[in-house]
Amino acid sequence: MNYTPYHVHTDYSLLDSCTQYTDYIDKAKECGMSAIAFSEHGKISGWFKKMQYCRKNGLKYIHAVECYLTKELDAKLRDNYHTILIAKNTAGMKELNTVIGKSFDKDHFYYSNRISFDEFLSLSDNILTTSACLASPLNKLEKLDPYYDKLLNRYDYLEIQPHDDDEQRAFNIDLAFMADKWHKPLIAGTDTHSLNSYKAECRTILMKYKGKSYGNEDHFDLVFKTYEELLYAFEKQNCLPESVYREAIENTNTMANMIEEYDVDTSAKYPILYGSKEADHEKFIERIHTKFQEKIDNGIIPQNQVESFKKAIDEEIRVFTKIGMDGFMLSMSEILDWCHQNGIVTGTARGSVGGSRVAYLIDIIDMNPEDWGTIFSRFANENRIELG
Repeated sequence: MNYTPYHVHTDYSLLDSCTQYTDYIDKAKECGMSAIAFSEHGKISGWFKKMQYCRKNGLKYIHAVECYLTKELDAKLRDNYHTILIAKNTAGMKELNTVIGKSFDKDHFYYSNRISFDEFLSLSDNILTTSACLASPLNKLEKLDPYYDKLLNRYDYLEIQPHDDDEQRAFNIDLAFMADKWHKPLIAGTDTHSLNSYKAECRTILMKYKGKSYGNEDHFDLVFKTYEELLYAFEKQNCLPESVYREAIENTNTMANMIEEYDVDTSAKYPILYGSKEADHEKFIERIHTKFQEKIDNGIIPQNQVESFKKAIDEEIRVFTKIGMDGFMLSMSEILDWCHQNGIVTGTARGSVGGSRVAYLIDIIDMNPEDWGTIFSRFANENRIELG
């Protein structure tokens, strides 16, 4: 006797919601829900924080987005049809992140970040899809359009919504007919934009501020709903048999049960510049000794400091190698070199790196630690856990 809210917008859907994701998760937990998805407009903003907070509160996090589709990228059409994409597993999560990243490319962006119909149709089975709201291509395209049947066939679910609006009623009836004809399951979407009536008022003010209107907004109740409230909204809408919308509501749970928990690698990672850690290590050692000799030859390092530097180099290389930080130091050295070669001013040192003799030798810092007696172990030591 519950459902999974999957079509939900937070304040990450810029200028279209005043509700934070934590508020929705807290409410879902209070209602006894077991999963939730966030479908921000065109973006997957803050998804890792959302996942962490869901898991902290015992809810399954579902990775989703309400993306914008366009018939073709070359023509500058501001069609921007809406569609929900839901990652089914870890591979789907990575694919979804990749396709949304691509939607921001220059050849894709026109008023909004978009993907083409063809790119949508080529998504793998690792991504579940629903037809979304009234801005769906199934509502906006002519049925004789060559893409209509292709898009309809690609949707895993046809999304009915409970709004007290004549266009929504007509679309729901049409979706129910197509679901029966094409043997597609219906799913109940809420298009939630606000946690409660107060947050809905805040959103109304926000909408007026930006001069935005989505038409007959008085007919659209976009407030978060409990299971009973969602049932009542469909009953009040009075356009589909109760058995139909009850099954669509239950299909939100069926969909959620299909979602595998996502594996996220949170281990420490440093750059690989030359194909492997081993190659980076060799390059790092070579760079240290080359620049050390240059600084001796040019009188930058005085003779009375040479032995101290040699001892420090041996110890620092041992530590950097043990904690896998040599590739990172090499990358910083190359970045700073590029800055110097291109006339970009860089600082003397930043923080505890001022204790590293190697950092001075390879031009990451511009202060001699031997002159100042700074301590390397404050910057890096073999027991260090966090990233440098």
